[in-house]
Amino acid sequence: MALPLAHSTLLMDQPRLTGLPGPQQLRIPTPQDLERMRRMRQQQRQRQQQAPLRRVPPRQPQHHTVPPQKQDQLQQQQQQQQQQQQQQQQVLLLYELGLRAADFQRLTESRPEIFQMGIVTMRRKLKYFQDTIGLSNSELTKVIAKFPRILEYKSERTIRPRLEFLRRCGVEQDDLAKVFMRAPMAMELRVKDTLEPRAAFLRDVLCLSSGALGKLIVRHPQVLTCTEEMMRLRVDFLLRQGLSQEEVGRAVLAHPQVLHYKIDSMQERLAYLQSIGLDQAQVAACIFRFPQLFSLNVEANLAPKWRYLVDYIRAPVDGVATLCSYPAYFSLSLTNRVVPRHRYFLHVHSQRQPRGGSNSAASGTQPAFPMSALKCSDTQFAKLCGTPLEEYEAFKAQLFGDGAAGGDTHPT
Repeated sequence: MALPLAHSTLLMDQPRLTGLPGPQQLRIPTPQDLERMRRMRQQQRQRQQQAPLRRVPPRQPQHHTVPPQKQDQLQQQQQQQQQQQQQQQQVLLLYELGLRAADFQRLTESRPEIFQMGIVTMRRKLKYFQDTIGLSNSELTKVIAKFPRILEYKSERTIRPRLEFLRRCGVEQDDLAKVFMRAPMAMELRVKDTLEPRAAFLRDVLCLSSGALGKLIVRHPQVLTCTEEMMRLRVDFLLRQGLSQEEVGRAVLAHPQVLHYKIDSMQERLAYLQSIGLDQAQVAACIFRFPQLFSLNVEANLAPKWRYLVDYIRAPVDGVATLCSYPAYFSLSLTNRVVPRHRYFLHVHSQRQPRGGSNSAASGTQPAFPMSALKCSDTQFAKLCGTPLEEYEAFKAQLFGDGAAGGDTHPT
C-alpha cells in the first residue's frame, strides 16, 4: 500500500542524481503535485490551530532487545523519512515563492546539492536576498531559475562583501536588485583579486567618475565578467580608430556591450563604412555617436539601409553626411519605419501640389525628406505631415499589409 503523498515527494521512481546521500532519489514534482502539497500543508496548519491542547501521558519504557541489523534498518528508514520531509518542505517553500515544475527540473538537473540544505538555512537566505538586496518574490524566482547556485552562497561571507563593493562603485541601493538579476554570476567573483582590479580599469582607463561607473554597472553588470586584458584590447581598438580616451569612455558608457564584441566582428562593420565612402574621421564620429552599430549585421542591417538611403532619400555624397550626423539611422526598421514614413511624406507632398501646375514629380525632383521625421513617434510624425494618425496607419497597412501596421518602433 502506497504511503500518503508518496507520489508528490521528491524521493520516488526517478534516475539517481549525484550529490544526494544514500539511496535517495529526486523526482521532479508536477504542478498538480505542488498544488496538492500546498493544500495539504494549509489543511495541516488549520488542524493544528483548531485542535485543543491536551496532555499526552508519558509512554512507558519498553524493555526489549532489537537486533543490531534491525536497528541499522530502522535508523536508515528514519533518516530517509527525515530527508524526505525536509525536501518536501524545501519544494513547498520554493513553490510558494513562485518556482514551477520546469524550474524544479532545472534545479535538480544542475544543482541537486541545493536540496541538501536545511529548510531553516534556505528560509534565512531567501529572507536575506529580499531584505538586503530588495528582491521581490518574482525577481528572486527569476534569479534562482537563472542561476540556482546563488542559493549555495553564504550570505555574510559571500554576498555581503560583493554588495559593499557595488556600493563603493557608485551603485545605489535601489539598483542593487537590477545588478543582481542581470548578472548574478558576478556574485561568485573574488572582490580583491577580480572585481576591484576590473573596476579600477574602468574608472582609470575610461576616465569614469564613481557615479558614471555605477551607472555603467547597473546598465550592463556583465561588464564585471570581462577580464582587464579583454577590455584593454577593445579599448585600444577604439583608440586606433581615432577616438580620444574620453570619447571611448563615453561610447562604452552608452553601449557597454562593446567590451564584449569580437574585434574581427567590429572591424568588419568599420570596413563596410569605409567601403561606402566614409573616411577615418567620419568612421570615428559614427562610432562615438552610435557605438551600437557594432551590434548590427552588415548584410541584414547596414547594407540594405544604406542602399535605400542613397537610392531614394539622399544622393550618395549627401548620404555620407547624413550618416555622420545621424548614424542611428542604421538601427531603424526599413519596413516599420523608414520606407513607410518616407513614402507617406512624398505622398502627402504630392497630394498638396496644385492641379495642372508644375510639381516636384513632374520636374524630376522630390522634396527633401527631413531625417528628423524618422526619430519621432507615429503620432508626432503624422502631426509633422499635417494629417490624422489614422490616415498614416491606413497608408502603412496598405503599403506592406496589415502585419506591418500598428505599433511604433523607436530607434534603439
